[in-house]
This record gives sequence, C-alpha cells and structure tokens, in this order.
Amino acid sequence: MEVRSCDIIIPVYNAPEELEECVQSLFRYTNLKNNRVVIINDCSPDPKVNEYLATLDKQEGLVILQNEENLGFVGTVNRGMSFSQEDVVLLNSDTVVTAGWLEKLKEVAYSDKSIATVTPLTNNGSICSVPKFLEDNSIPEGYTVESFAHFIENISLKEYPEIPTAVGFCMYIKREIIDEIGLFDQETFGKGYAEENDFCCRVIEHGYKNVLDDHTFIYHKGSMSFKGKKLALLNKNLKTLNARYPYYEKDVHDFIVKNPLKRIHENITIRLPHYVDSYKTRGNILYVLHNFFDESYTQPIGGTEYHVKDIVSELEDYYAFVLVTNGNELVLKQYFKGNFVAKYHFPLHDPISIQHFHHQEYSKIVEKILGTFEISLVHIHHLIRHSFDIPHIAHKFNIPVIFTLHDYYLISPKVNLLDENNKYILESGNEEEKFNSSLRAAYGFHTPFIKKWSEKVEDMISKVDRFITPCDFTRDLFIKYFPSLESRIFAIEHGVTIENNLADSEISSVKSEGKEIKEWNIGFLGGLAPNKGSDLIYKLITKYPKNNIKWHLIGGLGDQKLNLLNQNNLQKHGEYKREELTHIIKQLDLDLVCLLSPWPETFSYTLTEAWLHDVPVLVTPMGALKERVNKVGGGWVSQSLELSDVMKKLDEIIDDGQEELARIKINIREYKFKTKLEMVAQYTELYNRFEVSKEDTNIINVFDNAKLLVSLKYYFPHDSNITSHEYQNQLNQLETELMNMRNTIGWKVLTRLRNNNKGALKVGKKLIYFVLKFKAIKR
Repeated sequence: MEVRSCDIIIPVYNAPEELEECVQSLFRYTNLKNNRVVIINDCSPDPKVNEYLATLDKQEGLVILQNEENLGFVGTVNRGMSFSQEDVVLLNSDTVVTAGWLEKLKEVAYSDKSIATVTPLTNNGSICSVPKFLEDNSIPEGYTVESFAHFIENISLKEYPEIPTAVGFCMYIKREIIDEIGLFDQETFGKGYAEENDFCCRVIEHGYKNVLDDHTFIYHKGSMSFKGKKLALLNKNLKTLNARYPYYEKDVHDFIVKNPLKRIHENITIRLPHYVDSYKTRGNILYVLHNFFDESYTQPIGGTEYHVKDIVSELEDYYAFVLVTNGNELVLKQYFKGNFVAKYHFPLHDPISIQHFHHQEYSKIVEKILGTFEISLVHIHHLIRHSFDIPHIAHKFNIPVIFTLHDYYLISPKVNLLDENNKYILESGNEEEKFNSSLRAAYGFHTPFIKKWSEKVEDMISKVDRFITPCDFTRDLFIKYFPSLESRIFAIEHGVTIENNLADSEISSVKSEGKEIKEWNIGFLGGLAPNKGSDLIYKLITKYPKNNIKWHLIGGLGDQKLNLLNQNNLQKHGEYKREELTHIIKQLDLDLVCLLSPWPETFSYTLTEAWLHDVPVLVTPMGALKERVNKVGGGWVSQSLELSDVMKKLDEIIDDGQEELARIKINIREYKFKTKLEMVAQYTELYNRFEVSKEDTNIINVFDNAKLLVSLKYYFPHDSNITSHEYQNQLNQLETELMNMRNTIGWKVLTRLRNNNKGALKVGKKLIYFVLKFKAIKR
C-alpha cells in the first residue's frame, strides 16, 4: 500500500496534564518521519500549557501553532486542516493513542475509495464506545490501555461497518474529501458541538461514507473544556443540525435501536474473559486426552483425568488448554490457575476412527489451535479418538511434546493388554496373534492390524521429546516394545493431596487399636468391571469359605454378575465422588481393600485412596500395584491371578490377625507420599526446560476471529442478543422466581391436589394460569 502522509491536528485549550499524556503516546506510537503532529494552542489561559509546549520546540515531526485569539474548537480545527495539505486526523488532547493506531486507520480509510472518515473504537465515544455501547467505560479490570488495545486488535472481526457519523475525539479524514466538501461550518456551529455531525452528513450527501475501525482502540478521557456552557451549546447546535438534515436524528435513532455494531460488541464481550495474551504468562500448554476432568464428556471420569486436573489446578505460570474429541468434534477448554475460562467447539465433517492414524481435517484444526492460542508446549495424556497427527504438527513448528503414558494404548489400542476374554496377553507367547485376535473381536479387523499400529506408533513417538510413566514397571515395558524410547522415558510418580491423609485422624477404627477383629469389612473400590477384575471379585465373594467377612462393593458396577449378586454379607454402595470417599470408608470401618486388576496398572488412584484412609490392601502381582505395595509395605501381594492364590493370601491375612494389620498400617503412616505440589513442581521444571517462545514456532495458520466467535457461541444460548453472562443472570433470576413460586400458598395447594385429588388438579392449574397471566399484564 502506498505510504500516505498525515497531519495529526490537536486543538488545545488548557488541561496540560492530559495534553502531555496524549503527546507522549503519539511520540511512542507514531512514525513522525512520514507524519506530523500539529498542536494548536487556542489561547489557553493556563500558563502550564505554553510551558509544556516550550519543552517540545525541537521535536522532529512536530509543529506548534498559537492562535492570536480564541477561535474555539471548530475554528482551531479549521485552521489546522487549512494549514495541512495531507490527510488529517482530528485528535482530542485528552486521548491516548496505542500501537499501530495511525497505520490501521489509514489501512481502513483506503480499503474502499468511498470511505471519507474513519473513527476508532474507544472507551468513551458514544456509538464507538466499548465494551458497552453508548456508555462511558472504564478500561476492563486486568488490562491497561495498551493491553486492551492489543486485545481489540487481535480479536477484531475487521468488519469496518458504516456509521451515521464520525465521533470527534479521533477522526481520520482524507484530503480529497476536505477538498471536495470543505471545512467544518464555523459560522453555523461556532465554538463547538455537532460540527463533525454536519460534516459527516455532507459526506453522505456527496456519496461517501463514515466507517468505524473495529481493530483500533484509542483511550478517551472525556471533554475537559467548556464545561459550564456544554449543555446549552449542545442543544442549540443539535437543533440547528436537525433542521438542516431532517433525516439525521431518525438515522441515528434507528442505528442505535438496530445496533448494527452488535456483533462487534458481542465479540468483545464474549472474548474478553477468554482472551489469551501470552505476554501475561510464561506460556500456553495444550493438554491432549480422551475425556475432561470436570465433566464426563466421553465416559466416566477416571485416573488420567484426575491426574491432569491435579496438574492444571496448581499450574501458576501457564495458561492450560485441554483438547478432547469424541471422534465427531474437537472440544477445547481453557483454564487459568485451575479456573475454567472458556470452551470452544470445532465440528468434524469426517469422523475419526481408530484406523485413522492421520486425519486431514483434524490436523488443520489442531494446527490452527496451536497457532491461535500460541501454544508453547504440548503435553499428551491420551490419544483415544484422536489421530496420531499432533506430535507431527508440533514437531513441524518446533513445539516440544511431552507424553505421559497412563496405560498401554501405544502397544495396543485395547489399552490394558487384555484379550477378548479379559486375560492378560503377555503371560504367554503368541503375543502378536493374541493382539490381532483381540482387535478382531473388538473392531472386526480381518487384517493383522497390530503390525500396522506398531509401525505408526514408532513413527509418531519419534516426534515426542520426553515420555513420562507413573511407575518403573510401565517404563521398562515400553522400553521393551520401543527400544528407541530408552533415553527419553522417565518415571514421575503421581502426587497426592496429603491434606486428605487421615491415617492419624478419627477414621482409624477401634479395631485398629489392638482389639481382635471378629468380623472383617473388606471393600472393592472404583469402577468394578471385567477389566478391573470383576470376574475374580465375583468368584471371591461367592466362593470364599470363611463366614466372618462382610463384603463391600464401592463404585460403579460394570459387570452384570455383580449387579445381580445378592448375599447376606454383601453391601453395594454405588458410585461415589472422590470427595465422598472419606465419609464412606469411615462409615464402613474397612479393614482391607482388595484391588484385583487382571492387567498391570500404571499407577492406581484407588490404591492411593485406600492408603490415604489408613486401609491396607491386597493386590494382584502385576504392574504398579505390586511395585507400589512392595515399596510402601502397605499390604499384601497375591502369588498369581488365580482364585486359589488370592484366597490363600486372604486366609493368611485373616489368620495373622490384628498384629500384622497394625504393622502394615504403621508402614502406610510412616511412608512419605509424593504430594501433588511436589509432582507439579517436577512437571513445571520439565515445562520450563522444554518450552519455546512464540517467536520460535512461526505458525501463521490461525482461526479468524469470526470462526472463534462461532466456536465460543456454540455453548452459549442461540439468541445472539444476549451474552453468556447475561444468560447466566437470567437463569439465576428464573431459579429465584421458581423457588419463590414453590414457597407460595398456591404452589403448596397445587402440590397437595396433585397428590390427593386429580379432579381438583385441573381447577388449580387454571387458577394459577390466570394469576400468572394477570401478573404478566401488570408488568
């Protein structure tokens, strides 16, 4: 675009402090080699004005003019426009300009040859005001003038809508327009008010238009001159204006009622709480997994989700983004310091299936997510329902990738190394054949899929910088299958919230203080399904011969055999929330928890929960269960997965009695568990070591702001006239009204009728209907 010179005309009458702030912002953000600042002092009686102007005498690109007599705003502006032969910006002395302001105004002015004037957004500028239309706004909390202007520019829809009039605090005017239609009408409008509206009506009548630059923000403090005369002068000049242009008042009224700037305001209002400014934080981390930790989006919340929640809730220096897909859409949630900020929705036209190692549509969306939200590090926790594209895309743009392995998905998409009969595949030979058989049963694959899977995994993991496992067993098993990982894979144990460790609190039962246990309370914790050993649990409960046992199933039952099982010594307690477990264990006074997983778990939060509540465990001899029990000395390990070995070990525990149980509890109490904060500190140190700056990524493919607005509004009400905040207020109001209604005599009578007299119910409903209708009419 041709570089056009511009003169910035600033009429000055008193207010030297505001003038200095304005001029300093101009010096900072304006190219004064190609443009000039023309300050015209309109006989300011305050001597500080000239004192300040004297300090600017030799400033490059600055012209200072002195009126010999007070000309008022209109006369002073006309002098400036006559002095200049270039495009002009009429700028109030109580404004503060921001980065790139003049270049952006020029860009808009010359985007269409029919544009005559351009006005930027401001906090105090009538129809150009944001965030709230027609209001005098403060800069939003948490922002400075500069950062808010940066926000406006970055989220702008760049619509440049036509407006009925420019607003005089900052008004860009092309020189050709001044030459064609003339200066402001000083003779009619005197010293000020409505003169720019008259000029803009002439612009329109000459076939040009006035537009709003919605990607530029300039701060405007407000009028500092003619305070006492303002109202009378304004009314007089508006009357003159409306007489000259009978359509003007109606056009402005219709503009305000219809508010064609609504989408601009909506975009700002919706994006304001969600905006990511990477300069405010150390960086932005993208967490990739299969489910959210604060809602059951694809399945019930499990250990992987809890782990990510623990990290995100304690993350101080980073924005956290969590990306999940159900195969038909991508959903991105944004968090800061553990608090939810925003939720974005990106639909997929072509669903992702397990055999989609690469998915073009998914890849394009992910690349735009990385670029739009300036992601500086990717931390993958699971790729179920994702393609394998993320590490490749991140690597392409120099974004480091960390991958925490919570199960064995990279070895086999069945995740837990179980065959179609829930038997552990790695116990004997023919592993490849067993993997293919299990995948055939699960997905109907005819070809030997596991070979292709392993090839694609090997290719994908070559783009990952660091792998993390929660235990040594898992690390060693992955090295066995993928030797290339040996130098890049490390164990970091999950942390726990020690505040919940009730080992020395009131949860310790009377039985644990030395009295003989006459009846053992034995529990099974968590989601009790076939892949968690429900078959073995069923056999143990139904076949264990000793009758001094009370069995407790604590958690969701994913096995019909357990659902239908009824015994006098069995209690089912159903699903529980994490925070409810303390009360449940205290109430049941558990002596032992059995964790009978048929596959080598990588950590087991249920094991941790049992120990944090002072309960020893009996576990199967696999993975993290065996490793952690041996390390802590917090229970017993069965010899094998066979029922006979589990029953034999349980016999030993019961026969050893209280003395051995007390010793195990001492081990649990004395063990120093890694805290959640210690774990997060380890991850933060890892993040700090690997993260990259925005400048190093160079991603230019980003979402346009219109697309982002649509993705945000997907989770908002369909009525685009209200924002989510207003929507929530309406919901709260309706809830209050509903509660009030339920407390009325009419509601109570209706409830009694509903329960006791269906015939009278119809009469009651009609009565309430007419009462509500009458109240609505009164409103």
